Amino acid sequence: MAMVKSVINVGVGHSDNPKEAVKQAMENIKNPVLTIVFFSSNHNPQEVYNTIKEEVGNSHIIGGTTAGEFSSLKDKPTENEVVVMVIESPYLKVGVGVCENISNNPYECGMNAISNSYSSLKDNPTASALISVAFMNKKSEDILKMKPFVSLVLPDGLAGNEEDFLKGIISKVGTGVPVVGGSTGDNLKFDKTYQIANGVYTNSGIVATLSSALKIGLGYCHPYYPTEKGAVVTKSEGRTVYELNNRPAAEVLKELLGVDELTPEIFAKYPMGVKSTDVYGEYVIKSIMCENEDGSLTFYAQVLEGSYLSVMDTNKEYAIESFKKAIKNALQSAGNPKKVGAVIVFNCILRHLLKDRLGINDLNIIKEVVGEDVPVIGFNTYGEQGATTGGSIGHYNQTATILIIGNETISQ
Repeated sequence: MAMVKSVINVGVGHSDNPKEAVKQAMENIKNPVLTIVFFSSNHNPQEVYNTIKEEVGNSHIIGGTTAGEFSSLKDKPTENEVVVMVIESPYLKVGVGVCENISNNPYECGMNAISNSYSSLKDNPTASALISVAFMNKKSEDILKMKPFVSLVLPDGLAGNEEDFLKGIISKVGTGVPVVGGSTGDNLKFDKTYQIANGVYTNSGIVATLSSALKIGLGYCHPYYPTEKGAVVTKSEGRTVYELNNRPAAEVLKELLGVDELTPEIFAKYPMGVKSTDVYGEYVIKSIMCENEDGSLTFYAQVLEGSYLSVMDTNKEYAIESFKKAIKNALQSAGNPKKVGAVIVFNCILRHLLKDRLGINDLNIIKEVVGEDVPVIGFNTYGEQGATTGGSIGHYNQTATILIIGNETISQ
């Protein structure tokens, strides 16, 4: 059991038995305000939720099914287990919102989920008082790093419309409230995923609003760099690209990659990248799902007409350094707390498979950067939500998004 004391107390549990996992996490925690559970779809979701609920009292419970789950308690991700993180802090309040039927009404789902999360959020006078103290005593650059509200999102990974879900959220709270999260999975069965939001749901979108006076930071990364090969999207709709360079998309891609056949292995090895429009010009990853009979390509994320798709590549050193940089960026985003209370990672299943091929262990990298004893939880996702360094909020592929909660208040 991992534990951090002080302004935030965090417990972690990891087991193939949900009762053992939550008891492990609760060993030194009395009254958690937030419980996060990520678990294999091979478990019964209602049984997992009921078991967790019995142990955590009045804590909000959020989470969902995975394509692999991981924590600081085990050396590598597991595929048939349950990970639990419980967070106890007088400086943190949580509101949870859920909206069902995300597959048919993603925009409205996002609007309703974020509205419901704020409606359930109780006043946080402690945070308000510390924010006032910080405004009086902190430098302007430190004040600007405060995040009194953060939206943690968990949309259904099979709905196929996370972008519109995010648009619904942004329509209510704007782009000033940070967003981080991941799409729920089902161990690559692609049948049904489940979401947890003080109950069990499927085909839904979850938003947990964190209102806190703690130092909180976010990070974003993928392990790819652009090659000189690419093409312009000349016809697309949603997540399907019909033409590249005014020709059938699949035909052009085969020429770019020098292959006769497009396979899942090829798609995983060579994702496409689109340069973001913010000042940093980072590339965001668009992974291809399949080639269609009409010669079009379906992606795991929306691809806009007029975009230039670059063929991306990677190597072990670049992949390691990109993840290290993302963790350091999250720490800087949090105001460089001297102590870290918790790390939560949303990691694409395709990025996980790449790391396995390259022999990279994210957990070792996290421990190297933030310390051996910091509690960590996360899962392999069907898509990641977050923001680029320049602040562009989006839904990504083959990416990792990171939430770091400092073991310090914003006034420290």
